[in-house]
Amino acid sequence: MNLSYSPARTVALMDSQPLSLFGLSTLIQTIDPTCDIQIKESSLGKIAEAMMYQSVDILVTDLQSAEEDLQQGLDILLRLGSHYPDLNVVVYTFCHDCNALWKLLNQQNFSVIARGESMEDTEGFFKKAFAHKRVLSPVICSDLSRINQKNETVLSRLTPSETDVLKHLFNGMDLQQVASMKQLSIKTISAHKCNAMRKLGVQTDSELFVLLNNTF
Repeated sequence: MNLSYSPARTVALMDSQPLSLFGLSTLIQTIDPTCDIQIKESSLGKIAEAMMYQSVDILVTDLQSAEEDLQQGLDILLRLGSHYPDLNVVVYTFCHDCNALWKLLNQQNFSVIARGESMEDTEGFFKKAFAHKRVLSPVICSDLSRINQKNETVLSRLTPSETDVLKHLFNGMDLQQVASMKQLSIKTISAHKCNAMRKLGVQTDSELFVLLNNTF
């Protein structure tokens, strides 16, 4: 008789407050008692060092600690996301800096949950995140809306041709299809896209899509 066996998922936790670490541990055990919490640290730097020797499936972390400011913590976290592309990252944070939060959106395996949501909602968000469903909690979405308002102002600086190209790309067309429809060269359409991305301050197609999703 063959019995399937699913190994317990391993978890790393980062919080600079011991009481918060205990609370996160309790929450995780409530969500999934089979999770094995392998690493508990008080800074992202220590998490990064520990993960060199111990692989984990899920990282639950804040963006900063007593040892790292927001930018330092963000840099470390983005590096971890790059080094471990299969790592499921749950950012549980008090951060309301829309520019910092925006940088997390290009990371497909990152969920961002605001501290201060109701306990019932928080538990639900963690359950979804642990099931590999990307989560942006309502407070985080509200924070990000501030940068979307700025983006709408920047969007007004685009030429009508640039805006038209972005709308067609957002609706699922590729550069060649847009070029054929508008009877222009693909080089011209690509130039419109590149100029628009420069004006909007985005560098990747993922960042552009998120911006357009909240604008169009």
